Amino acid sequence: MSEDSAIKKSKSLLEKTLGLFELNKIDRDIYSWTGKNVGWARIFGGQVMAQTLIAAYKTVKEDHHAHSFHSYFLRPGQMDKPIIFTVDRIRDGKSFTTRNVKAIQEGEAIFSCSISFQKYEKGFEHQIDMPDVPMPESLLTEYEIRQKISSDIDKDLLPMFLKKRELQMKPVEEMDYLNPEKKPPYRRVWLKPEGELPEDPVIHKAFLLYASDMGLIATANYPHGVNFLTKNIQMASLDHAMWFHKEIDFNDWLLYAIDSPASGNSRGFSRGSIYTKSGELIASCTQEGLIRLWPE
Repeated sequence: MSEDSAIKKSKSLLEKTLGLFELNKIDRDIYSWTGKNVGWARIFGGQVMAQTLIAAYKTVKEDHHAHSFHSYFLRPGQMDKPIIFTVDRIRDGKSFTTRNVKAIQEGEAIFSCSISFQKYEKGFEHQIDMPDVPMPESLLTEYEIRQKISSDIDKDLLPMFLKKRELQMKPVEEMDYLNPEKKPPYRRVWLKPEGELPEDPVIHKAFLLYASDMGLIATANYPHGVNFLTKNIQMASLDHAMWFHKEIDFNDWLLYAIDSPASGNSRGFSRGSIYTKSGELIASCTQEGLIRLWPE
C-alpha cells in the first residue's frame, strides 16, 4: 500500500468514527444510532460513552459545557442491533445543568450515565505536573510495534491484533505482548487522531471520551503478568468516569498517563491523567473493570 493510500485509509477510519456522533432525533430527548457499531464481539464502550455525551449536549444551553461524566456498563452491546438514547433532564440551573442518559438495545439498558454541565467562570487553579517522558516524535506507534511481532501471533487473533485505529497511539514503554512480565502498574501513551477533527469543541470532548476507554483497565494487568492475549482471560469495563478541566484541542498530541492503584475481587481499578504537550492537565478519568482468569 502506498503512503498516500495509507493516509486516505486513515482519514476514512476517523471519518467513520466521527460518523458515530451523528445521531437521529426520534422525539424530544430521544435519539437513535442505526449505523454500523464498532468493537470486537461486543460494542466498544468508548462508542456508547461518546454517543451519550452527544445526546445530552443536544438538550442543554450552548453556554453550558460538560465538566464531569459518570457511567456504568450494564450489559454487553450487541454489534448488529441499533441503539436508542433517552435523555432525562434532571436539572436546569443558572450555573449547572444535569442530564441522565440511557443507551438501550432490545428494550434493555446496556449503559447509563450522569453528566454535569457548567457555565465558564473564574476561580482558583492548580494542577499536578506532567510526567517527564519522551516527546511523541521520538517514539514508534503501537501499530508499528505490533507489526514487528505479527508473525508470532496466532492467525485467528491477527485481525484484532493488527486492527487499524482512528488515532495514533505511541506508548512510552513498549509492551512484550507475547511474554508479559510482572511490572509496576503504570502506562504512558501519546494519542493523536489520524486526521483533523472539526473545530466543534463538543466533538473534541466526545472523541477524547471515546479514546479514554483504550487501555485504561489493561494497566491493572501489569502487576500480574497477563494481557488481552493471555489464554482464558476475561476483561470487561464496569464503569467509567471523566472530568474535563479545560477546553480540549485534540488536533495535537495528548499524553495519557495511567496508573492502577489496586485490584481485587476480580476487579481492577485504574486512573488516567491527560496532558497537552506543553504540560497542561486538561482531563482526568477513572475506570473499574472485571478481570477474571478462568482455569484451563
